Amino acid sequence: MSYYPVFLNLTDKKVLVVGGGLVAQRKVETLLQYGASISIVSRHLTPRLKELVETHRITFVGSEFTEDHLAVVFLVIAATDDPMLNHRVSLDAQERGLLINAVDQPEDCNFIVPSILRRGDLQVAISTSGKSPALARKLRQEMELQFGKEYEKLLLLMGSVRDQVISRGLPQDENKRIFKKIVESDMLEAITRKDRERVKNILKSALGNKFNQDTILDQVLGIGGM
Repeated sequence: MSYYPVFLNLTDKKVLVVGGGLVAQRKVETLLQYGASISIVSRHLTPRLKELVETHRITFVGSEFTEDHLAVVFLVIAATDDPMLNHRVSLDAQERGLLINAVDQPEDCNFIVPSILRRGDLQVAISTSGKSPALARKLRQEMELQFGKEYEKLLLLMGSVRDQVISRGLPQDENKRIFKKIVESDMLEAITRKDRERVKNILKSALGNKFNQDTILDQVLGIGGM
Protein backbone atom coordinates (compact mmCIF):
# COMPACT_ATOMS: atom_id res chain seq x y z
CA MET A 1 0.00 0.00 0.00
CA SER A 2 1.24 3.49 -0.84
CA TYR A 3 0.71 6.29 1.71
CA TYR A 4 0.39 9.99 0.92
CA PRO A 5 2.72 11.94 3.25
CA VAL A 6 1.15 14.90 5.04
CA PHE A 7 1.78 17.09 8.11
CA LEU A 8 -1.30 17.85 10.23
CA ASN A 9 -2.02 20.93 12.32
CA LEU A 10 -3.29 19.45 15.60
CA THR A 11 -3.36 22.66 17.62
CA ASP A 12 -6.52 22.51 19.77
CA LYS A 13 -7.83 19.61 17.68
CA LYS A 14 -9.71 16.96 19.69
CA VAL A 15 -7.88 13.64 19.79
CA LEU A 16 -9.17 10.47 21.45
CA VAL A 17 -6.68 7.92 22.78
CA VAL A 18 -8.07 4.51 23.71
CA GLY A 19 -5.65 2.73 26.02
CA GLY A 20 -3.67 3.62 29.12
CA GLY A 21 -0.41 1.67 28.96
CA LEU A 22 3.11 2.73 28.03
CA VAL A 23 2.35 2.75 24.30
CA ALA A 24 -0.64 5.04 24.86
CA GLN A 25 1.54 7.19 27.12
CA ARG A 26 4.12 7.68 24.36
CA LYS A 27 1.37 8.61 21.91
CA VAL A 28 -0.14 11.10 24.36
CA GLU A 29 3.18 12.76 25.15
CA THR A 30 3.94 13.20 21.45
CA LEU A 31 0.46 14.56 20.71
CA LEU A 32 0.82 17.09 23.53
CA GLN A 33 3.96 18.44 21.87
CA TYR A 34 1.81 19.33 18.87
CA GLY A 35 -0.91 21.11 20.83
CA ALA A 36 -3.67 18.48 20.63
CA SER A 37 -6.60 18.50 23.04
CA ILE A 38 -6.56 14.91 24.29
CA SER A 39 -9.24 12.73 25.83
CA ILE A 40 -8.35 9.25 27.08
CA VAL A 41 -10.38 6.09 27.66
CA SER A 42 -8.93 3.19 29.62
CA ARG A 43 -9.54 0.89 32.57
CA HIS A 44 -6.01 1.51 33.80
CA LEU A 45 -3.60 4.41 33.39
CA THR A 46 0.16 4.55 33.87
CA PRO A 47 1.35 6.83 36.70
CA ARG A 48 2.42 9.39 34.09
CA LEU A 49 -1.00 9.38 32.43
CA LYS A 50 -2.67 9.74 35.83
CA GLU A 51 -0.47 12.76 36.48
CA LEU A 52 -1.47 14.30 33.14
CA VAL A 53 -5.13 13.79 34.00
CA GLU A 54 -4.73 15.23 37.51
CA THR A 55 -2.94 18.31 36.16
CA HIS A 56 -5.68 18.75 33.53
CA ARG A 57 -3.33 18.38 30.59
CA ILE A 58 -5.50 15.55 29.27
CA THR A 59 -9.10 14.55 30.04
CA PHE A 60 -10.20 11.16 31.34
CA VAL A 61 -13.58 10.34 29.78
CA GLY A 62 -14.25 6.80 30.97
CA SER A 63 -12.94 3.29 31.44
CA GLU A 64 -14.90 1.61 28.62
CA PHE A 65 -14.90 2.78 25.00
CA THR A 66 -18.24 3.63 23.40
CA GLU A 67 -19.17 5.24 20.09
CA ASP A 68 -20.20 8.35 22.00
CA HIS A 69 -16.54 9.04 22.69
CA LEU A 70 -16.06 9.72 18.96
CA ALA A 71 -18.34 12.75 18.92
CA VAL A 72 -16.57 15.94 17.70
CA VAL A 73 -13.24 14.07 17.53
CA PHE A 74 -10.73 14.85 14.78
CA LEU A 75 -8.31 11.94 15.20
CA VAL A 76 -8.30 8.63 17.08
CA ILE A 77 -5.48 6.46 18.43
CA ALA A 78 -6.29 2.88 19.43
CA ALA A 79 -3.44 1.77 21.68
CA THR A 80 -4.79 -1.01 23.87
CA ASP A 81 -3.33 -4.50 24.29
CA ASP A 82 -6.60 -5.96 22.95
CA PRO A 83 -6.48 -6.32 19.13
CA MET A 84 -10.22 -6.90 18.92
CA LEU A 85 -10.97 -3.71 20.85
CA ASN A 86 -8.56 -1.78 18.64
CA HIS A 87 -10.34 -3.23 15.61
CA ARG A 88 -13.75 -2.15 16.94
CA VAL A 89 -12.47 1.35 17.64
CA SER A 90 -11.13 1.47 14.09
CA LEU A 91 -14.40 0.35 12.52
CA ASP A 92 -16.44 2.86 14.53
CA ALA A 93 -14.00 5.67 13.72
CA GLN A 94 -13.88 4.92 10.00
CA GLU A 95 -17.67 4.78 9.82
CA ARG A 96 -17.60 8.40 11.00
CA GLY A 97 -14.88 9.36 8.50
CA LEU A 98 -12.29 9.97 11.23
CA LEU A 99 -8.53 9.60 11.08
CA ILE A 100 -7.62 6.42 12.96
CA ASN A 101 -4.33 4.76 13.88
CA ALA A 102 -4.44 1.38 15.59
CA VAL A 103 -0.99 0.66 16.97
CA ASP A 104 0.72 -2.34 15.32
CA GLN A 105 -2.45 -3.13 13.31
CA PRO A 106 -1.88 -1.48 9.92
CA GLU A 107 -4.98 -3.10 8.45
CA ASP A 108 -7.02 -1.09 10.98
CA CYS A 109 -5.37 2.24 10.15
CA ASN A 110 -6.18 4.86 7.55
CA PHE A 111 -2.95 6.68 8.44
CA ILE A 112 0.36 5.59 9.93
CA VAL A 113 2.72 7.55 12.16
CA PRO A 114 6.26 8.02 10.82
CA SER A 115 9.46 8.09 12.83
CA ILE A 116 10.17 11.80 13.32
CA LEU A 117 13.40 13.75 13.55
CA ARG A 118 12.67 17.21 14.97
CA ARG A 119 14.90 20.25 15.23
CA GLY A 120 12.62 23.11 16.17
CA ASP A 121 10.35 23.76 13.20
CA LEU A 122 12.42 21.43 11.02
CA GLN A 123 10.84 17.99 10.87
CA VAL A 124 11.99 14.97 8.90
CA ALA A 125 9.46 12.15 8.76
CA ILE A 126 10.63 8.64 7.88
CA SER A 127 8.20 5.91 6.88
CA THR A 128 8.57 2.35 5.62
CA SER A 129 4.80 2.17 4.88
CA GLY A 130 4.39 0.03 7.96
CA LYS A 131 6.75 -2.68 6.76
CA SER A 132 9.55 -2.07 9.27
CA PRO A 133 9.16 0.53 12.05
CA ALA A 134 12.50 -0.73 13.40
CA LEU A 135 14.24 0.32 10.18
CA ALA A 136 12.52 3.71 10.29
CA ARG A 137 13.80 4.23 13.84
CA LYS A 138 17.32 3.19 12.84
CA LEU A 139 17.35 5.66 9.94
CA ARG A 140 16.05 8.42 12.23
CA GLN A 141 18.81 7.73 14.76
CA GLU A 142 21.43 7.93 12.03
CA MET A 143 20.00 11.21 10.76
CA GLU A 144 20.01 12.67 14.28
CA LEU A 145 23.79 12.67 14.05
CA GLN A 146 23.65 14.52 10.73
CA PHE A 147 21.08 17.17 11.65
CA GLY A 148 22.15 19.00 14.81
CA LYS A 149 20.71 22.01 16.63
CA GLU A 150 22.37 24.32 14.10
CA TYR A 151 19.54 23.44 11.70
CA GLU A 152 17.02 24.78 14.21
CA LYS A 153 18.93 28.08 14.35
CA LEU A 154 19.25 28.22 10.56
CA LEU A 155 15.51 27.79 10.18
CA LEU A 156 14.81 30.49 12.78
CA LEU A 157 17.07 32.83 10.83
CA MET A 158 15.47 31.96 7.50
CA GLY A 159 12.03 32.57 9.00
CA SER A 160 13.11 36.03 10.16
CA VAL A 161 14.62 36.81 6.75
CA ARG A 162 11.50 35.59 4.97
CA ASP A 163 9.19 37.75 7.10
CA GLN A 164 11.20 40.86 6.33
CA VAL A 165 11.70 40.10 2.64
CA ILE A 166 8.03 39.32 2.01
CA SER A 167 6.96 42.47 3.88
CA ARG A 168 8.93 44.60 1.39
CA GLY A 169 6.76 43.46 -1.52
CA LEU A 170 9.75 42.61 -3.72
CA PRO A 171 9.25 40.74 -7.01
CA GLN A 172 8.93 36.99 -6.56
CA ASP A 173 12.08 36.31 -8.57
CA GLU A 174 14.05 38.61 -6.26
CA ASN A 175 12.68 36.83 -3.19
CA LYS A 176 13.73 33.47 -4.61
CA ARG A 177 17.20 34.80 -5.42
CA ILE A 178 17.69 36.00 -1.84
CA PHE A 179 16.51 32.79 -0.21
CA LYS A 180 18.53 30.60 -2.58
CA LYS A 181 21.71 32.61 -2.06
CA ILE A 182 21.50 32.26 1.72
CA VAL A 183 20.61 28.57 1.72
CA GLU A 184 23.37 27.70 -0.76
CA SER A 185 26.00 29.70 1.16
CA ASP A 186 28.10 28.46 4.08
CA MET A 187 25.53 29.92 6.50
CA LEU A 188 25.02 26.59 8.27
CA GLU A 189 28.75 26.27 8.91
CA ALA A 190 28.93 29.86 10.16
CA ILE A 191 26.07 29.22 12.59
CA THR A 192 27.74 26.03 13.79
CA ARG A 193 30.96 28.00 14.46
CA LYS A 194 28.94 30.82 16.10
CA ASP A 195 30.68 33.16 13.68
CA ARG A 196 28.39 36.19 13.93
CA GLU A 197 30.50 38.28 11.56
CA ARG A 198 30.36 35.67 8.81
CA VAL A 199 26.61 35.33 9.27
CA LYS A 200 26.25 39.11 8.89
CA ASN A 201 28.39 39.14 5.75
CA ILE A 202 26.31 36.39 4.14
CA LEU A 203 23.13 38.28 4.94
CA LYS A 204 24.58 41.53 3.59
CA SER A 205 25.65 39.81 0.37
CA ALA A 206 22.18 38.37 -0.16
CA LEU A 207 20.10 41.28 1.11
CA GLY A 208 22.21 44.27 0.15
CA ASN A 209 21.67 47.42 2.18
CA LYS A 210 17.89 47.10 2.22
CA PHE A 211 17.92 45.32 5.57
CA ASN A 212 19.62 45.63 8.96
CA GLN A 213 21.49 42.38 9.52
CA ASP A 214 21.81 42.98 13.29
CA THR A 215 18.04 43.29 13.58
CA ILE A 216 17.58 39.93 11.88
CA LEU A 217 20.21 38.28 14.06
CA ASP A 218 18.84 39.73 17.29
CA GLN A 219 15.39 38.40 16.46
CA VAL A 220 16.73 34.86 16.29
CA LEU A 221 17.08 33.14 19.66
CA GLY A 222 20.59 31.88 20.22
CA ILE A 223 22.18 33.81 17.35
CA GLY A 224 21.92 37.31 18.78
CA GLY A 225 24.45 36.39 21.44
CA MET A 226 27.13 35.16 19.03
